[in-house]
Amino acid sequence: MSGTHTEEYIVATSVKNPKRVEERRAEIINAAVMIFSEKGYHATTTKEIAEASGMNVGTMFQYVKTKQDILYLVCCHIHSLIEEALYAVTSENSTPMKAIEKDITALFEIVDQVSDNVVLMYQETASLDKEARRSFLQREQRLCNHLEKQIQRGINSGVFKVSQESVPLIAEDILVQSQMWAFRRWSLSKKFTLEQYIATRIDLLETLFT
Repeated sequence: MSGTHTEEYIVATSVKNPKRVEERRAEIINAAVMIFSEKGYHATTTKEIAEASGMNVGTMFQYVKTKQDILYLVCCHIHSLIEEALYAVTSENSTPMKAIEKDITALFEIVDQVSDNVVLMYQETASLDKEARRSFLQREQRLCNHLEKQIQRGINSGVFKVSQESVPLIAEDILVQSQMWAFRRWSLSKKFTLEQYIATRIDLLETLFT
């Protein structure tokens, strides 16, 4: 039996062709994102997802084994968009502050672009079982680790004047601030454009670092 895995959790499939699995799962994910966003995870049936994917339930369950598998793939797909956007701007040639600015800009911009999906992802993560949720949260930790590394680089170069102990908290804060734009955009957008929100967050962080 072949499978697609991220960290510990394995989404099993009885299909032997990896390319076929990737293509069909993309169809399942796209359909599930649409229906989950409209109805929520619990109110959505596997029959609805299968039909929206252009297949019957039996065929769909050749590529996933449970409804939770679909939710896990959806969460990982949305999170991958965030990771790809963040890592795409990473450069060792930038100054520490410029590197953080690039990270924050990329992070906040991608959250803005897929804000409804971000809300869906974080709302429904609690529906995953312990193993799947732990595996997904390891993805979140990768983002924190990346930001911590960027902050540490600034400390090591003598540019950032913050304590070693504060590094994990600052990294967590940056992530939460990006998520805030998705969850509270209804309020924040009345006071800030996205560009203003990003610039204000960068200014506050620069003040903290110096």
